[in-house]
Amino acid sequence: MYEISSERLQNTFIDLVKRPSPSWKEKPVIEYLAPIFNELGVSWSLHPCGQSHNLLARIDGDPGRKTLLFSCHLDTVVPCENVVPVIKGGKITSDGNTVLGGDDKAAIAAFIEAMRVLKETGMRHGPLEFLFSCAEEIGLYGIKGFDLSLIRADYAFVFDSGGDIGGIVLQAPTQLTMELFVKGKAAHAGMEPEKGVSAIRVLSEIITRMPHGRIDKETTSNAGIISGGKATNIVAESAYCKLEVRSINPAKLRSVEARIKKTAAETAARHGAKIRITRNLEYSGFSLREDSPVVRMASSAVRKIGKKPRYESSGGGSDTNIINRAGIKAVNLSIGMRAVHTTKEFIYMRDIASGARLVLALIDSA
Repeated sequence: MYEISSERLQNTFIDLVKRPSPSWKEKPVIEYLAPIFNELGVSWSLHPCGQSHNLLARIDGDPGRKTLLFSCHLDTVVPCENVVPVIKGGKITSDGNTVLGGDDKAAIAAFIEAMRVLKETGMRHGPLEFLFSCAEEIGLYGIKGFDLSLIRADYAFVFDSGGDIGGIVLQAPTQLTMELFVKGKAAHAGMEPEKGVSAIRVLSEIITRMPHGRIDKETTSNAGIISGGKATNIVAESAYCKLEVRSINPAKLRSVEARIKKTAAETAARHGAKIRITRNLEYSGFSLREDSPVVRMASSAVRKIGKKPRYESSGGGSDTNIINRAGIKAVNLSIGMRAVHTTKEFIYMRDIASGARLVLALIDSA
């Protein structure tokens, strides 16, 4: 069922990963996709976003059927220049000097193959939308900068999760970032250090005392960036930290945020320092029930291609978060990528093929 060309699909995937597309520099992939869409008679449009573009493609279909959105992202993490794909026994890796780029080019390849099959077979389908976002890897900037009111879909399927085909992400966290600006008092570190207040020492104590790492199964916190001071002979007057908090449970997120703020304020006051804290909501979480229509549709399609649905909870965000926030019911599905964001990334060709079949099964189910 859903016959695809594995050889053609593999060639498409290899073509894609050879084209570098770090965040905000996705033009080589867009230039690869445009003539394919033109050849297939797929209408498409570019939507400026930051230093790049999002790409929206549409295929007309039976208006009596549900309109579906398929979404993935164009960019990859670095290093992604001069990718050399290595194929051994159905397993595809890089040569170890770069990432492979299966995150998320496996999804792009699967979408293209599904479009080709639709063209070749004349398979009946409803209206279809394909959204390719930019700058996903550095903060979901592409999808955040896209006007989702342009989307007509009833349901959305984002292909941006790892592991065997069949994974269905039911929950993903809300994430916020916080910045701590500590101001102490400068003094000569050799002559009169006792007259100074080290912002670095204050910040260090705050980080040591605040919730950090795995808080519980739903919640994490991480101090990721720190800086401060000007020289070794000056008691540091300023120090900075950027951290994040994530949780599936919004109440737990607020609780951890409050504890960090309280810890920071109390510690700074005790040492005679000042502190300023900013916070930014990066994205809202989502939680779907197994019996919700979009999940049932995904589960049915997974079974239709001979796989077993696997319900998962994610600790990371994806374009799925933003699409759900816009009121479009969306679910994140696995596309087979593994060891992503490392130079040991790999994917099995069978998973990319199953991903293409899953796209076709979803189209058929509508």
